[in-house]
Parts: sequence; C-alpha cells; structure tokens
Amino acid sequence: MKAKRKIAFVTTARSDYNTMYPVMRLAQNDISIQSMNFCAGMHLVKRFGSTWQQLEQDGINITAKVDFQFGEDTDTGLGLSLAQGCKAFTEALSTHRPDIICVSGDRIENLSLFVAATAMRTPIAHMCGGDITEGAFDNQVRHTMTKLSHLHFVSMPEHARRVVQMGEEPWRITLTGDAAIDVILELEPLSREELFAATSLPADKEFCISTFHPQTLGSDNAVMQYETLLAELEKTSVIPVMIYPNIDPGFQPLIEMLEAFQAKRPDAIVRKSFDRRIFYTLMRHAKFMVGNSSSGLWEAPSFELPAINIGNRQAGRVRGKNVIDVSGLDQKSMQDAFAKVQSKDFRQSLSGMKNPFGDGNAAEKTLKVLKNIELDDRVMIKKFFDIEDRFFSDERLGI
Repeated sequence: MKAKRKIAFVTTARSDYNTMYPVMRLAQNDISIQSMNFCAGMHLVKRFGSTWQQLEQDGINITAKVDFQFGEDTDTGLGLSLAQGCKAFTEALSTHRPDIICVSGDRIENLSLFVAATAMRTPIAHMCGGDITEGAFDNQVRHTMTKLSHLHFVSMPEHARRVVQMGEEPWRITLTGDAAIDVILELEPLSREELFAATSLPADKEFCISTFHPQTLGSDNAVMQYETLLAELEKTSVIPVMIYPNIDPGFQPLIEMLEAFQAKRPDAIVRKSFDRRIFYTLMRHAKFMVGNSSSGLWEAPSFELPAINIGNRQAGRVRGKNVIDVSGLDQKSMQDAFAKVQSKDFRQSLSGMKNPFGDGNAAEKTLKVLKNIELDDRVMIKKFFDIEDRFFSDERLGI
C-alpha cells in the first residue's frame, strides 16, 4: 500500500493563520493524507496573546510548537530570533519529515522555515504570493518566498502575472483566491448580545475597530501617525475596539501609546488578539475600521465595511472601494476621513461590492493540488521562465 502523503501546514502569526486555518481544517479531515500543523513564531509569545491557543479552540491538532521568537523590540533581536528559527525549524522538519510544506503570506519569521526547508530539499507550497506591500519589509520577504517555493497559490490574476514575472513557470501557479474569505462566507456571526458577553462591548453602542502596526520600511513615522490617529479616536463618538500591533520592530512605543490611550478612553476595548469568530463578528457590526492592517483591504470588503488606511505600509496592494487612504500626518485629513467613513452615503455606496481577494473555495482548490501533484524532479528542479523578448527588450531595460 502506498504511504499517505505527509503535508505540513505552518503558521507563525495571527495574520497568516486566518488564511491557513480553512486549509488546515480541510486537510485534517481528509483521511487520504497525513496532515501536520506546525505552530511557531508570534503565536508562542505570551506578550502578544499566546495565540497558539486559537488553533486548539478551532480543533486544529498542533503537531509541533516551533519556539524561537524572543519578543524583543530590536532589529538585532529579530535577526537573532531568525537564526534560532533556522535551527528550530530544521529540527522540526527532521523529526516529522513532511513530503511537502504549505505556508502563507509574508511574515519575516517564515524565512527561517524557508532556509531550513531548502537545506533539507523539502518542496514548499506558498499561498498569497505576488501581492505588494511597499511600506513593509514583508514585501521583499514575500518575493523571496516566491523564489524559494515550488508551488504557488495566488489570490488574483495580477498576483499570478507578477509571480510569472519573477521567472516562475506558469504551471506551478494556481489561482485560488484567499482562503480567509472561505471562512467569512460560511461564518455564523455572534449576535450583539453574544458579542457583549465575549468582549464587554455594549450591545446598544456603535463602535469602530483599530489595528496599527509598526512601519518597517520607508520614511513614514509610525509614532507620529499613531498620535494623529489616537487624537481622533479620543474624541470620536463611537467606542474604539483596539488590537495590539504585531511583533515587527517598533512595536513597544505603539503599545505604550495604546495603553496611555486606554486611560483617556476607559470605554475603549483593548485586546492583544481576538479569536476569529469574534473578530469577524466585530467587522460585521462595526461602523468602520482604521489603521494600517491588511484586514481593512483584505477582509473588510466582504463585510462592505468602510476602512481608513494610514500611511504606506499597504502601498501597492489592491484596494476595494471601501478604502480611504490618508498619510496619518495631517489631523485635518484624518478628521475628513473619519467623517467620510461614517457618512450614510459612503456606506450605501459599498452595497453589493465584491472582495477582490476572492469569493470562496480557495481551501478546496489548494488542497486538491497539494494532494495530487507528483512530487518529482519536475517540481523540485526549478527552471527560470523567460517572458517574451518583446516585454524585455534591451531598449526597455536601458542597456
């Protein structure tokens, strides 16, 4: 009897887990394969909510906890964590010997995994490649992951074209949409009363959601941007529901500002993280979102939810018509954006909008390929796909 294919799914942060979860769930219930789930990185840092517990609450069996992130707010600490991560992931892969690895997104922690997997000649399937976020080093990380991966599951045609432009053979690419949208479409949200019980958010009050992360590239000043945002949130009539920044360098000043803000707005709801059902229920009922998180561009369109995007962290990423961009350095522009997202006309203009990141069934499309593709030399030996010369003539390249 042929041995079952061993597929390892890896998540290192709450952001990529929303995409990984529906694929993990589907694979875990498929008796034709042996699925494994590696939980690592930010998930295991207590200061950021120990979000590995979300996997357990979801019924996802954790095969290995790959602990390497120190939680220090320095670039040196991050670099040393990544070095430790190479060792930790190598040990995990050596112990469990998956036939193929599946991982999503652009978190820098995943570079440790990719180095280990490349050294051990384990094929990698990458979800969400070809996207762009110019204001974060995630951008280079994502493209690096693309070049080290053997299969690509992309969210939209634009992403597929960029992956080809990086020299990846078209047959390696599958257009799936983003699997996080699968969960949103099937979600049974909490009632407002249940939401109150879970968060202490009054059932009869309007609220907004805010998540603001460090700026890891470019000249944007994240502290100044957050000051501008918090000044507006301090006087808004709706209740702010605030979520901690992620573990990128520069998080400590933002956490301190958030804690000081809570003293000024004691009605604000501040959490390190929310579980998925609560978070998506919050998005369903919120007045608007504001910050620089990908969720305003990526998931909010599915809820027809207005979103203010601050600064350049998400620069280059496809936007739905729900998004209003502001620099975050001008109080008047922030005030105007707050007024627009709360206007009846703007909210009504979003009725029936389509989420550009997908419309469901991404998990099924992804797992079908992972289960059935032959993991032979054709997959492992990567050829560079040259685009037609007319696209890259000497004149266009300036040589």
